[in-house]
Amino acid sequence: MQQEITAAVEFGRVCEVNGDKLRLKLSGDYLESAGQERLGQIASFVIIPIGDIRIVGLVAEIESDGDKSGYMKIDLLGQISDGKFSRGISTYPLLGDSATDALDSDLCAIFNRSGATGEAESSDLHLGRFTMNTNYEVCLSGKNFFTKHAAILGNSGAGKSCTVTRVISEAVKHPNTRIILFDLHGEYKKAFCSENGVLDPNITYLNVNDFVVPYWLLSYHELETLFVNRSNHELIPNQMSFLKESLRKLKRPSAKNLGLLGTYNVDTPVYYSLDQLKMYAENMNKARFVLNSDRYAFSKSALRSLLPAEQENILLTQNAQFNQGNAEGEIPHALYFHKLTGLLDLLDHKLNDRRYDFLLRPIEHARKSELFNSLFPEIQQERDDFSEIILWVLKLLTGDLEPTRNLTIIDLSGIPFDIIDLTVGLLTRIIFDFNFFSESTSRQPIVLFFEEAHNYIPRDSKNQSFAREAIERVAKEGRKYGVSAVVVSQRPREISHTVLSQCNNMIVMRISNPEDQDYVAKVVSDQFADLIKMLPALRPGEGFVIGDSVPMPLRTMVSLPERTPNSGNIDFLRAWSQGQTEEQIESTIGRWFRQQRPNS
Repeated sequence: MQQEITAAVEFGRVCEVNGDKLRLKLSGDYLESAGQERLGQIASFVIIPIGDIRIVGLVAEIESDGDKSGYMKIDLLGQISDGKFSRGISTYPLLGDSATDALDSDLCAIFNRSGATGEAESSDLHLGRFTMNTNYEVCLSGKNFFTKHAAILGNSGAGKSCTVTRVISEAVKHPNTRIILFDLHGEYKKAFCSENGVLDPNITYLNVNDFVVPYWLLSYHELETLFVNRSNHELIPNQMSFLKESLRKLKRPSAKNLGLLGTYNVDTPVYYSLDQLKMYAENMNKARFVLNSDRYAFSKSALRSLLPAEQENILLTQNAQFNQGNAEGEIPHALYFHKLTGLLDLLDHKLNDRRYDFLLRPIEHARKSELFNSLFPEIQQERDDFSEIILWVLKLLTGDLEPTRNLTIIDLSGIPFDIIDLTVGLLTRIIFDFNFFSESTSRQPIVLFFEEAHNYIPRDSKNQSFAREAIERVAKEGRKYGVSAVVVSQRPREISHTVLSQCNNMIVMRISNPEDQDYVAKVVSDQFADLIKMLPALRPGEGFVIGDSVPMPLRTMVSLPERTPNSGNIDFLRAWSQGQTEEQIESTIGRWFRQQRPNS
């Protein structure tokens, strides 16, 4: 612990005031003596006493004007009055006013937001220690940190994963916390397990084996991205037309059961059979009409005289047979005949790829999941309509289980990369819509942590990005409905400006890339732009906390969580010195063939 500071040391006098910045002419005494005590370092506090008010500033820059003279650039932050700190200043310093270092009484006023006891509020999140004086703990206002969105930014190895774990570990101490963490690389399970690998009782961990997202929750545009083959641009409109038409027809029985016939549309999240969609596409891809008639030309003559509605039912429920070639008296279906082959190819490919089972074969997948069966044994019952599974999925995601789960970790590492965007976008949209339609009196706040966000919240994208659209909606409207976002990234320049600019709180760790630094400087207030210049010099685990959750920008050494995530780098030289056995290689190839990742 550092020694208490009870006597102020004068740094110098104000020689220039410009908006929220001022300049000090440093005194000779400070340069000769106080400098030896390491006072007045970059990012430390400066006090300008004005009567009963003490103006608080942050050292942004120090420069020399010769051997025994120099200047200090100060960013004004707020003031202390009656022992309490508040942002903004009511009285500006004048030329000649004295500036000193901060006393312990000043630091107490800055850090103690809960009164004279010095204890943190119950809603505070204990983050770490103030780098410039480790006697003082840095706490985040939980209300402001989560309500107003946040970003945790920094290079790989800067300490982001441990910071995320620290924040979440503090938050889940509250009995009704609801957090969903999108874990792109499967790092975080370890941080919430015992040494024996047993999950904490208030944590739900969903990997690809237990993760279920039914395809009927997808919107039309999301389905279009999955199944419309774009290799032949001339056939894209035909596939899109078929998809819309088939969704209206296939969703009708479930809509009728749920009393939604008057309101349902292609985006209504009710059950339909994907196998039935495939069969209908196969039928329409070979469909022919009787010449000069609206009747389908089935190969069996008796079926040609059926009413249109009866023929349509055959196309939807059976493998229909049509004559091959150019049969006399028949004409191919102008819109679909041999024009749905691309769509069928994609359907076949993805239905046969087991990595998509969580999405495209959700009932079979859920029935194989020990976790899903233990929580919702009803999944084993045979039924015609599985629309109700959305309730189970929401309970699993939000932790509305017995006992309550405060954190749901969604391990995306086993999901095909080409649908990460769609999966994150769909789940984000489901959570937002759930709270959007909830009554305000029963609405429960939910925080979404987006790890490696630059992979699916792109700043610019030539193609449609469902994750970006959904998360941008959360960023702009989520506060009103109790849905908040925490964005985590090593490449802030590649993240949607809309999302990052809505983050009123940031923990910015070491960033060495000049383009990323410039981008962060544009997003934060101009007042804090000088801090960005210091980012390359930060140590691992150290960062600037900026925003509404702290009284002012604080250079902070984040405390390590009790258990850390599996985010360490591979030791190349150690691995090379040990080598790999033939048995390990064969085991890896076997998992590769089976598309099964090793247990984390």
